[in-house]
Amino acid sequence: MDIIIPNIVFVVLIAILTGYLTFLTTKGGLTDKRFNNLWRKLTKRGKLVIFVLFIMLLLLVYQEYNNQKLSRKNQTEMTNERVQRDSLIADGIKRGIVKVIRDSIKSNVINNYSLGDPVLLIENIFLKNKNAKSGEYGLTFKSVDEGSTNFNILSYLLSGENGDYDLSKLNFFPKGLKLPKNAEWTMYFGSAESPIVDTIYIYLKGSYTKLDGSKLYKIDDVYFYNLSENRASILPNSKRDNIIRSIKKIPENKLVLKD
Repeated sequence: MDIIIPNIVFVVLIAILTGYLTFLTTKGGLTDKRFNNLWRKLTKRGKLVIFVLFIMLLLLVYQEYNNQKLSRKNQTEMTNERVQRDSLIADGIKRGIVKVIRDSIKSNVINNYSLGDPVLLIENIFLKNKNAKSGEYGLTFKSVDEGSTNFNILSYLLSGENGDYDLSKLNFFPKGLKLPKNAEWTMYFGSAESPIVDTIYIYLKGSYTKLDGSKLYKIDDVYFYNLSENRASILPNSKRDNIIRSIKKIPENKLVLKD
């Protein structure tokens, strides 16, 4: 492990050696003039002064090396923090994108109307009994922003799996039904004898009004339910048009539709 020594340690050691060096140079001779050889000319005190100076030089060199290690460590920590912060930001953006995609179904429908207008949409499609082996499903409508009534809507139900589908025409809205603002209405379809299917398309076509009947609204949407995801979503225009064309080409009792 690369150990980094606090800078105060070097300051204290150099201060102590400086004081000791001052003591050595003022309390006795450093050379003996009887000798001509430089090393023999130094007294023991002189040699000790040389040694102390050498130790101080080593401390100064190691102090610089220690400061460089500290600087590299700080730079690495700053880089790691920046990478971690960028990663958190990226994850947040991804989560936000996923949320926008999931919410776009409702927001796209709602944004097609002005504020104060009722927006009728399918809030959810679900298996009535998750543990059952029969295809009994629940379908929940919601009137967003304002209440709605006077429903004149035909519902075409296309259901099946592995590319084979049955078509039914249903009416999910009983006469006189009124949905207050943001209220939900749940209906059930299928039966105990019906098999569970992996794919359901529901085409809603017709009209409805505000609760006071003052304004008429059209609806012409195709919803998609996938068993594995267990949620409903509205189809984009390209796939929506294909489903509508397929429904119009076939009888309304029983059919087999190949993908």
